Amino acid sequence: MINVGIIGIGSISEGYGKPDDPLSYCHVGGILYSDRVRLAAIADLDPVRRTGFKEKWGDRFPDLTYFDSAEGMLKDTKLDVVSVCVRGPMHHQVMIDVIKAGPRAIFLEKPPTCSLGEMDAILNLASEDHIPITVSYSRHWSPHVLRLQELVQNEDLIGEVQTVIGYVGGTFLSFASHTTDLICQFAGYDPLSVVAQGHYRSEEFIPDGYEGEPVIDGTLIEFKSGKKGIHIGADGAHGGFCCEVIGSKGMVRAGIYIPPFACDTDKNPIDLSKYDIPEDRSVFTIAYNQIAAYLEGGPLPHCTNDQFKTVHEIGFASIESMITGKRIEIPTTNRTRKIYANG
Repeated sequence: MINVGIIGIGSISEGYGKPDDPLSYCHVGGILYSDRVRLAAIADLDPVRRTGFKEKWGDRFPDLTYFDSAEGMLKDTKLDVVSVCVRGPMHHQVMIDVIKAGPRAIFLEKPPTCSLGEMDAILNLASEDHIPITVSYSRHWSPHVLRLQELVQNEDLIGEVQTVIGYVGGTFLSFASHTTDLICQFAGYDPLSVVAQGHYRSEEFIPDGYEGEPVIDGTLIEFKSGKKGIHIGADGAHGGFCCEVIGSKGMVRAGIYIPPFACDTDKNPIDLSKYDIPEDRSVFTIAYNQIAAYLEGGPLPHCTNDQFKTVHEIGFASIESMITGKRIEIPTTNRTRKIYANG
């Protein structure tokens, strides 16, 4: 069994789920319903949060060790995977400490860092010890989205992908990045440039040393393959966190909160029942199982290393484009812009 330790007790680590819900949208719920990983330790500075966690989940994890600091957990517990679930501005320093502790893999919540320079630093440090970093663009792991990805990329369901249109608003790095990843999931992780528009929320508090995180209005992503990604900064007719993949022989509609759909070029629906579309499962269970499979000799998990780097590059290039009014090539040369990405 793969031992996991979580740093940070909050909504994404445990709050968006319940012990009796196998579809829980949180790390702890995903771990609970996995047969490949076990939760060994959890760390948080706040005693109230630790007590609340124990009252809610304690009977499901009777052997769990609780720590009042990440330092204590990393020092006293042998962990295969460390999941970092603290706020974005804390990621860089916590990640440095985690990497130095030497786990076999790291599962990092988005947004991974507040600057591209910070991202470069943690990737370079982790690579020295061959520690993969997976970033939780969690909606990526919806079972039916993964299956549609296979059908599009490997089974020629709609021919050659030409354009991917993604829908969801919110801030570029902390929220809309889920859909940026979804676009790359179908178009590929080889962006060439972006042109973007956005705006700031005037009421947001920004600490010294940071810039505010803008809200996406729209982004056009040009890929080296010739494909195009269009990120519309709002929910569409089918909600958010979904995309329409337009190919030479048809179209696929994919997203965590909508049923899978495909049609041919004449808009005739394609019967997906014969394509083994899987039932829903917690996206975190799928993600942790991918990490476990890698540690047992399998391929890198999705959203790991170069893939998450690409999504983060697109986010920062989009902000750069919004600010300058220019088309920005990827990788962007501005690695020092520091955004208060507090998701």
